[in-house]
Amino acid sequence: MASTPRHQGAIISAGVLLGTGLGGFVDGILLHQLLQWHNMLSSRLPPTDLVTMKVNMVWDGLFHAFTWMVTAIGVGLLWRAGKRSEVPWSTRTFVGSLSLGWGAFNVVEGLIDHHLLGIHHVHPGANQLAWDVGFLLFGALLVGAGGALIRAGRKDTRPRGGALPSHPRERLAAGMSPLPLG
Repeated sequence: MASTPRHQGAIISAGVLLGTGLGGFVDGILLHQLLQWHNMLSSRLPPTDLVTMKVNMVWDGLFHAFTWMVTAIGVGLLWRAGKRSEVPWSTRTFVGSLSLGWGAFNVVEGLIDHHLLGIHHVHPGANQLAWDVGFLLFGALLVGAGGALIRAGRKDTRPRGGALPSHPRERLAAGMSPLPLG
């Protein structure tokens, strides 16, 4: 009887990095560029003239370069995980890891940039604290949902590219019908 794949770590680490990078892209593209609510240094260096706008743009670019690098590393780890037969290919685990990574990004970036350093706020103005706290709460919600999905994904044992179990006992252990259906 073949051993049941149980090594979630490879897909979790890939998903967390991808979620971190993609969460950073959502932040940078939506909040910095499309809505133009803030830039990386907008609380310390308000973009009120061409020079300060350019400085903020450079720092936004560095932020996007970082999120691109984290995303690229996540893609590489996902590629490697997909080649390993002992890694269960679980949508719940992967989506949970993406959520965990995005949420962790929000919590860490929000605590450091919005609260500790005060270099920018989600939406500066009269209610900026509410926006900053909402950003943290959304991140915490993503972390909690991601953790729950990862825990649920522990039951998923089908490896990517791996053969489906053929023995009825193996199929039952993998949560499948004991009879091959197709």
